[in-house]
Amino acid sequence: MKAEIYTATGCARCKITKKYMQENAIEYNESDFKAEGKETFAQFYRAHRNAIFRDKDGVEFPVFHDGKEIRQGVSVILGYLVAGDRLDGFISRSALHGEWIDGFDISGGDPEASSHLYEVLSYLKASNLKVQVITNGKNATVLENLVNNNLCDKIVMEVKGPFGLYEKLTGQKLKENELKQSIKVTTMAPEYSFFTTIAPLEKEPGRIEYLTPEEIGETAKLIEEATGSKKHPYTIRQFDPGQTTNEQLKKIEPLASGALFKYRTAARPFQVMTEIHK
Repeated sequence: MKAEIYTATGCARCKITKKYMQENAIEYNESDFKAEGKETFAQFYRAHRNAIFRDKDGVEFPVFHDGKEIRQGVSVILGYLVAGDRLDGFISRSALHGEWIDGFDISGGDPEASSHLYEVLSYLKASNLKVQVITNGKNATVLENLVNNNLCDKIVMEVKGPFGLYEKLTGQKLKENELKQSIKVTTMAPEYSFFTTIAPLEKEPGRIEYLTPEEIGETAKLIEEATGSKKHPYTIRQFDPGQTTNEQLKKIEPLASGALFKYRTAARPFQVMTEIHK
């Protein structure tokens, strides 16, 4: 069967998606939600409500359906058309609109599928979108290739904490030189920033504690060691128990907002531009 694509009049990202499909001889039927396809999409939405993202601004277009999978958003659809589900760890929906697009987690995907990721990002860049990616340090070589090939315009790196706690904070094994490589490469992007969330973790069995100011100081020092500079945009963020899926961490009391000043003070000897996220 032909793929179905649901679009909206004036949607630039819908045009990019259709252009890619046309260039790659992917046949499709189009239903324009703002024109003759309004009722067709309404029926489709009622049948697949749980699989379609919708927020206060409405449904994000385009929406793609090939009879097996429903994919939504230009980057997610292109990723699926290029590599099936192999890019699912790298690509998720974008929260940015207009000329910027995000939803690319360099640490979340399989590096063996990175050539497919480069293909998607290259097409988006050629379509005049600005690409923002995130990383926590894993897949440093993938990140470096993006920068060297001008495939991203901004990198936001979450430096989870000091290296000694990284595995507990991420659940992933990571070598220190790879983490430092990612930190250094981040500063090579046209725009970049670092941040750390003051997260709770189980440092010992049965004992959950927040990262300490001293540990945030060690994290800022790690950035300095990796880059040779104390002058990077670095933000400290408060952990929100309401946003976690970890049932154990949902019960922890949030830090008092005033406590963050101690963390900023501990970080500034190593990153003088440290600020508290507002």
